[in-house]
Amino acid sequence: MADDRLEQLERRVAELESLVRQLVVRAVAGAPAVRDRPTREPPPSASPASNAQSTSPAPPRVVVLPKIEVLPTPPDRVIDWEQWIGQRGLLGVGVLALLATGGFFLNYAIQHGWIPPAVRATGAIAAGAALAVWGDRLVRRGMLRYGAAIIGGGGGLVYLGIWAAAGPYALLGREVGVLLLAVTSGVVVALAVRHEVEALGVWALVGAYLAPIFLAGPEPEPAKFLAYMAVIGTSWLLLASRVNWRVTFDVALVGFFLLPASLIPDGLNSTIGVNYGVLGGVLALLATEPKRSTSWPEARLAALVMVWTVLLAVSEASTLRWTALYGGFLVTAIVWWQQLRTTPVAGVADNRMSVEIIVYLTPLLLVALAAFSPPSALVPWGGAVPLALAVLYLGSGWVPRTMHLVAMGLALLALAVSGQWDGAVVAAGWAIVAAIAGASGRWAHRPGASEVSVIIASFAFLQLFSVAEALRSANDPAFTGNWSLAWYVCLAGLTLTAFSWTPRPTPAVEDNVSVALWSLAAATLLVGGSLELARIFDWATFPATAALLLYWIAFAVILVLGASRLQPAMRALAVRIALLLVSAAYVLLFFILSGARPAGDRAFSGVWSLGWNACCIGGVLAARWWPADERLPSNLRFGRAALWWMAGGCLLAGGSIELHRAFTSELAGDLAISTFWLVYAGALVTAGFRLDHKTVRSAGLGVAALAALKIVLYDLSALEALYRVGSFFVLALITLAVAYAYNKKAKASKASAT
Repeated sequence: MADDRLEQLERRVAELESLVRQLVVRAVAGAPAVRDRPTREPPPSASPASNAQSTSPAPPRVVVLPKIEVLPTPPDRVIDWEQWIGQRGLLGVGVLALLATGGFFLNYAIQHGWIPPAVRATGAIAAGAALAVWGDRLVRRGMLRYGAAIIGGGGGLVYLGIWAAAGPYALLGREVGVLLLAVTSGVVVALAVRHEVEALGVWALVGAYLAPIFLAGPEPEPAKFLAYMAVIGTSWLLLASRVNWRVTFDVALVGFFLLPASLIPDGLNSTIGVNYGVLGGVLALLATEPKRSTSWPEARLAALVMVWTVLLAVSEASTLRWTALYGGFLVTAIVWWQQLRTTPVAGVADNRMSVEIIVYLTPLLLVALAAFSPPSALVPWGGAVPLALAVLYLGSGWVPRTMHLVAMGLALLALAVSGQWDGAVVAAGWAIVAAIAGASGRWAHRPGASEVSVIIASFAFLQLFSVAEALRSANDPAFTGNWSLAWYVCLAGLTLTAFSWTPRPTPAVEDNVSVALWSLAAATLLVGGSLELARIFDWATFPATAALLLYWIAFAVILVLGASRLQPAMRALAVRIALLLVSAAYVLLFFILSGARPAGDRAFSGVWSLGWNACCIGGVLAARWWPADERLPSNLRFGRAALWWMAGGCLLAGGSIELHRAFTSELAGDLAISTFWLVYAGALVTAGFRLDHKTVRSAGLGVAALAALKIVLYDLSALEALYRVGSFFVLALITLAVAYAYNKKAKASKASAT
């Protein structure tokens, strides 16, 4: 690493020398030759005016220097693989071969008993120390990379010697051997810091981490192992942070957590294990604070992932769970303290999300820990932890208007509701929190509160009509039960949230969010009212279906009536929902309610007749109050005509059904239907003439043609003679009247033309 910096410095010095050489050459080549100028006689004396003019200072001369061409910086040199292999590759092979030589020698000496064990071990240590001293001298002479490798090889030989003395030879206790190995790693890392060679520091770190593994005893000792790892890991983390060694810090952090998790996983599920994990997480968070120069996001994320894995994996007694909860509080408090001076969500609007946004989710992990692995005493108070965090975040972010703190505080407040209650109460609580968040954004001008209100309102709607509805007991009464009260609260809360949505500079965004919020409020009223009406009349029964039909028609008419007072986007949404509701009501009337109609339901005055009348009147009112075409998008201007057609069709079909039901005699019923169709056709034609509307007249002619076909094809063969006479008589009257009206209109048109 130092050699690379030296090479870059040499390249820059060469560039400067080249530039200076060019400047010197151009200066010498461009200098004018010095020539002797002939002396001239002084000019004769002039007048005082001319003397004054001549004594005035001459204007300065502008000297244009020759253009100097600055050569561009030459590109980075192509890697010379021969040099690289000879300088670095062979160096690494040589160091590894040297270590292998020492290891094989010790092994061979052990097998044949050539040298006493003490001599073997001390010899390896002495040879390693000599290599380290030689490597240090090489570094001082300028051979940084070569000397550092020699130092690493010497440290490795010392490591082997100590391992042999404390392991196979048993000349030292294992604890003493581990301590000496750690000291050896410390000496190597001291040389690495002295010569600024991070690779040598990583080498020493790996040796220190592997020391207790190489000298492991017959029985595992988790407490001693964790204590050793805590000392080594803490030392290296602090050192790497101090000298700004990013790779060393990452390696130290990963080894700090993964080695105990791999070797003694059960040891982490203890008090000392939990405290060990919290220690590593706290050190990493403090060392990589966003405001520091060592703000390494990968280390922060890795530390949080690993420490929360340790905490969430706790599955023992309640005392240990309290320890895990305290540790989680400490980690969350540090994250909160560091985020008081950061803005992790500042670039969300511009799609520039900071990596710190993931760290921002830390309190949610603490809530998960308290929810899924709580101490026994905390079980009845599931909302206590998120409530305490909500107070912390809202209290610290409210006055300075810190967006991410206010947003997280409101989200934690919603989690406190869900942690303490369930079912319909959660839906009502979320609706209240959404209303508070919306009001905070609109009138208190707290950033981020309005956006959070949209999310919480959506969850309140889903909770009410999914989980809360599924958990609703059969004895809960309609319109007065617990679910109904939650429905009222949700309706009010979502309405207030929609009303308090803060306008945005971009109209499209404002319209979309506002439409979504008002849609939630309208859907809450529509779906909730439908469920309550159906619950009153025992769901899929004839009265329940009729009640739903009446409710939908009334809802549609109110939407159309109020559409003219809404904004364009809301107006389009309102009339679209109204059109769908009217269509659904007609389908419900003729395809579901008609089939479920009891035999005792009377014609023209029964329950079905009430629904039919409501559909006819509702369709007419909706068509009458439909907004003007210029106030609607082009794809909704068909709505008025569609409503008129549906209302007319409803009247024709419903009247036919009622007439057929009213007459006990089938013959009389058929005659009445034919007469009704003809009268209906005549009424349409008359209305078409008065309104001067060709479409209405055409519809009347169509109904008349349908009636004529029925009389000719059906009545002529099915009715008795007297009924047949009546059918044709009515047909004659109506057709003649319609023809007279058309002839009269033609005569009037001809007279006006002349």
